[in-house]
Amino acid sequence: MSENTLTLAVPVFNESESLEVFHQRLGKVAEQLVDQFALNIEILYVDDGSSDGSPTIMNQLSSGRFSVKTVCFSRNFGKEAALVAAIERCQKGAIVFLDSDGQHPPEMLPEFVRRWKDEGNDVVYAVHNKRQDHPIKQKLVGIFYRLINAGSRFEIPANAADYKLLSPRALEALKACQERIRFFKGLSTWIGFKQSAIEYEPEERISGTTKWNFLKLLSLSSEGVISFSTVPLRATMFLGVAIAIPSSIYGFWIVLSSLLLGNNVPGYSSLFTATVFLGGLQLILLGVVGEYVGHMLREIKQRPIYIVAEEHSQSAQTTEVANALGG
Repeated sequence: MSENTLTLAVPVFNESESLEVFHQRLGKVAEQLVDQFALNIEILYVDDGSSDGSPTIMNQLSSGRFSVKTVCFSRNFGKEAALVAAIERCQKGAIVFLDSDGQHPPEMLPEFVRRWKDEGNDVVYAVHNKRQDHPIKQKLVGIFYRLINAGSRFEIPANAADYKLLSPRALEALKACQERIRFFKGLSTWIGFKQSAIEYEPEERISGTTKWNFLKLLSLSSEGVISFSTVPLRATMFLGVAIAIPSSIYGFWIVLSSLLLGNNVPGYSSLFTATVFLGGLQLILLGVVGEYVGHMLREIKQRPIYIVAEEHSQSAQTTEVANALGG
């Protein structure tokens, strides 16, 4: 039974203008999946503390030959928390994550399911075939993936989207990851299994503008690096060694030249410059270590990842009822 159940998990944050249009598109594809693959479909909307009336619209979205469930957070906890809520409510079957702004085309879902059912892939994910970002952002994205994959036993695919399908056993493996701060692009790769990539070009948003500004992307990227890479910590150690060895040799040379050769000790300007430089460098390195310590502190607190304000559900309709309503 679990092999014939699929949950379509959709995080929502201030998407009131696009929800109805998106749900119509997703509903049509859900009906297609029922016919083509004989699947039991559940659409699960998780509202991440929207302030524009999105929860009200979500609760009014109609079901068809698929059920509709909605979960509303008490405040904004972040997209990763919304994904956690979806995973915890998916008790059986596979799951697909896709955004509600229309940039993840629902029409790609049959190909996702085909690669799962027919080809035996446990993780199917979408990859940007060409990024339209600013050149500086593209450079930063490249640096991020090189940094997070450096020295790793697995490689997180560059330009992979959150649009992905997890088979039942891949989903169970992901549920076994109990950390509080989760970076799903990394975790869905870390679990292993047979994986397949689908190239796609993100569509235009149905309405509005992206909610991801530079600071939010930077915060998510730093959490990803801290969760999956110790390169920054190792870099601080190697940098310390690289500075300590030549400075020790130089200091030893100054002492010898002063005692044996009678040379004057260099003035205070060079000493002041070196002190200020090393002081600033120490603060930077302390900040790097502090990020890892702060990450551990958030894990140790064991606070809930999210708090639910309300939940609603609509059961799937029979074929006769769905046809009658459609007519």
